[in-house]
Amino acid sequence: MARALGLCLCGILFFCGPAGAGVSALPEHPAGFTLLGGKSAAAQGPIAQMISPVSLPTINEEPRIATEVRPFFIYTSISDDFVTGGGHYAVAAVQARLAITDWLAFVASKDGYIWLRPDHVVGDDEGFANISFGLKGAVIQDEEAAFIASVGLRYDAPWGNRDVLQGRGDGALNPFLSVAKGFGDLHLEGYTGPRLAIADADSSFYDLSLHCDYRLGIFYPLVEFNWIHVIEGGGRLPIDQEGFDLVTIGATQAGGESVATLALGARVRLIDAVDVGVAGEFPLTERSDIIGWRITSDVALRFP
Repeated sequence: MARALGLCLCGILFFCGPAGAGVSALPEHPAGFTLLGGKSAAAQGPIAQMISPVSLPTINEEPRIATEVRPFFIYTSISDDFVTGGGHYAVAAVQARLAITDWLAFVASKDGYIWLRPDHVVGDDEGFANISFGLKGAVIQDEEAAFIASVGLRYDAPWGNRDVLQGRGDGALNPFLSVAKGFGDLHLEGYTGPRLAIADADSSFYDLSLHCDYRLGIFYPLVEFNWIHVIEGGGRLPIDQEGFDLVTIGATQAGGESVATLALGARVRLIDAVDVGVAGEFPLTERSDIIGWRITSDVALRFP
């Protein structure tokens, strides 16, 4: 755990070093990050004062429309009950979002490089992750009510390396709904949608993520709940365990199984255009599949 926390903190410092080089002190009151039009969150209203979720970054897509780059780092301790008997894997990646209009955005939410270090069954390896991309559109944006709802569709392309459990099958389609509501300094966000495998060899999933944070100046403590349900098992391996979010194993006996996790963490708004987040995540259910515990950190860099 200590090693993972150290790696995540190093990642945050690495990502933020250039961005924070010219910042002598944090603002006493948050000006908010910059979105379309170059206005601060305080100028734009309550929706812009919201923050992005931290955990489950490749799945939980927030509803707001923005242009941003978001490097993230994930360290996952593999459960001792998993088929590998434990181990760990790490992921370093960069997400990108481009606001095409004030209601439509292109999203590239999954890519990166994976270091896989299982204890047994397969050897250590590393390689590129699959790539997930698509569009999301805001169907409701109500600043006065501090409410936004978006729908989207992503394609998870099997372009990664097979040595790190990527690059198999024909990918998956992910239609989704994402909503957020503000109550003063309290913000709630929810995401839900299936990941529907195109090939029979891959498993299909249904995902639900809930996020809650409270704004204390530039500091946003947060709690997040994630639930992943296997709609239908695949046809690749005769086991009953799946890969949670990043990895799709194609387990033949995993259909109907679910894993729920809780994440605790915070975001800090360093300057108008930069948020830093970190969260620790652990299973709530007796069943955990691949995830023993996890640390996720990221830096959200938004542009006008």
